[in-house]
Amino acid sequence: MKSIRVLQSSLVLGALVAVAGFAACEGNIGSGGGGVGTATNPSGTGGTAGPSGAGTTTPGSAGNSASASSAATITADSPDALPPAAGAALTPESSGTLLMRRLVNAEYDNIMSHLLGDTTQPALLFPSDGIVLGNAPNTVADLNVQLYYQTAQTLVATALANPTAAGNQLQLPAGCSDTTAAGAAQTTCATQFITSFGLLAYRRPIATAEQTDLLTVFSTATGLGLSFTDSIGYVAQAMLQSPNFIYHWEIGPTEPTVGTNGLAPLTPWQVASRLSLELWNDMPDQTLLTAAQSGQLSTQAQVSAQATRMYADPKFAQALYDFHLQWLLDPAGNQTDLGQSIHSSPAFTTTVAQSLQTEFTDFLSSVYAPPGDGTLKTLLTATYTYANPALAAIYGVTVPGPGFSQVQLPATQRAGIFTQQAFLESQADTNADNPVRRGLCIYTQLLAGKVGNPPANVPSLPTTVSAGQTTRQTFTTHAASACAQGCHNLFDPAGFAFENYDAIGAYRTTDNGSPVDSTGSFYTPGGTLISFQNAIDLVTQLSTNDEAEWSTTRNWLRYGIGRIETTAEVGSLQIAYRAGTATTGFSIRNMLTSLLTSEAFLYRTPSVGETL
Repeated sequence: MKSIRVLQSSLVLGALVAVAGFAACEGNIGSGGGGVGTATNPSGTGGTAGPSGAGTTTPGSAGNSASASSAATITADSPDALPPAAGAALTPESSGTLLMRRLVNAEYDNIMSHLLGDTTQPALLFPSDGIVLGNAPNTVADLNVQLYYQTAQTLVATALANPTAAGNQLQLPAGCSDTTAAGAAQTTCATQFITSFGLLAYRRPIATAEQTDLLTVFSTATGLGLSFTDSIGYVAQAMLQSPNFIYHWEIGPTEPTVGTNGLAPLTPWQVASRLSLELWNDMPDQTLLTAAQSGQLSTQAQVSAQATRMYADPKFAQALYDFHLQWLLDPAGNQTDLGQSIHSSPAFTTTVAQSLQTEFTDFLSSVYAPPGDGTLKTLLTATYTYANPALAAIYGVTVPGPGFSQVQLPATQRAGIFTQQAFLESQADTNADNPVRRGLCIYTQLLAGKVGNPPANVPSLPTTVSAGQTTRQTFTTHAASACAQGCHNLFDPAGFAFENYDAIGAYRTTDNGSPVDSTGSFYTPGGTLISFQNAIDLVTQLSTNDEAEWSTTRNWLRYGIGRIETTAEVGSLQIAYRAGTATTGFSIRNMLTSLLTSEAFLYRTPSVGETL
């Protein structure tokens, strides 16, 4: 009988969790209300604002992708694709609409590690986000709903069983336990839990209507005979499936007021969450939440101070890895981790593959985080990396021990991120390097060049190197095709600069028995001719190229707002770009701080039909 009763309780409470979770998507958000559209259409429908929990303004009306795309989007060949000329007047600041975006898998895993102390990375089993910069996901598929439910059950049960685990915030209120008397005492304890845990899970205070719904889950559970602890567990499960957890819409307890500039300031909770998303790829910490609660995120100086603090936190590495993976290593959104490539070389062992992410992340952190200088020049030209013995063997250097150590690389062979193994092997084929992929990344990602879809009659790229030819000779033959010349002449030359590196990034001076030719020239999207002798020469020139600096600025903004910038954000981009150029080598860190304190980042334009 007990097992039947437990099964019945699970089924009933599963339905309640859905009601408190994605079924709430059919509701509305007023000033801190609970719903956010439907599970597969979070945009919802437009309406007018109302009191807490009863408003009819949905996040969709202020941030769906259709609204965002209605503004004039900057494309790679538009006037705003190039940086402002030195001394030119800057565009006045403004901001576009706010995108309705859900947690991506990496954020989900990071948040679970700091909310429940879980480090198993359950979202690795979720469907791939397929995320690329400027295209944050804003829908939830049916399979995701099921996986959110199953994962919440598992993680909550584990957290309740291990209350002292590092990072576990799922704690029963002081003085509350299974011996707490039923009735008012238990309700008081449940309310305390909803308030404290809800602030962390929803990244803002719990609204009255939401508290009422979650107390209903609790009282139903206790009414079925479940213990106080198990009932609290069902409340936590409901929170972790709620759209208020799954989506970034930390609206706060009050509606914003539109200023004379036509912009609405983000709530302090939205600012805290946007900062933590941009710099940590994670939930806000207690310092950020306290700052939001006390009104200490309302000025540029306050936001700048938080950013400076956050750069020094180890969690900054999470965002650095995620951003650069999307920007430079996997712009198509196919990978979740480095080391997924397969190469025929016996030197590319499992250990090497598993080491790439650590090398990549450690190097990025050393550049961006203090005491690194945070400049684009260092990112592109540094002559060191972080290696263990497996990686060191490919680089042809030695390390002092079995772990990772900073190691100097030969300055005639290596300079910065584009000559490290993570980039070189991720932009290569199984059995050979691929100059097309490497050059395309330089042209479209670093320099923001625009390349159209290839016509149907373009011959396929070579999959093997022709007998008696170098890789360059084989790919040059492909590019000589009349139907390939229009595109490949744009970016193939930049790829040939990396012919000194094979498919796994090992340095070479010959290829297939012939000397390597790494010379070339090409025009940047803005029309600047770059001639180079090898990859070192190329990246050194790119490290001071204004188009690369401007592209870096635009892509960091895209990462923060989750969509392609519009003309509304041009002024903020220009100011941030100038902040970077004020430092020799272009300070990405100063540029980023400027973006974080800009109108584009801290404000939004209300969408058509939205009433504030």
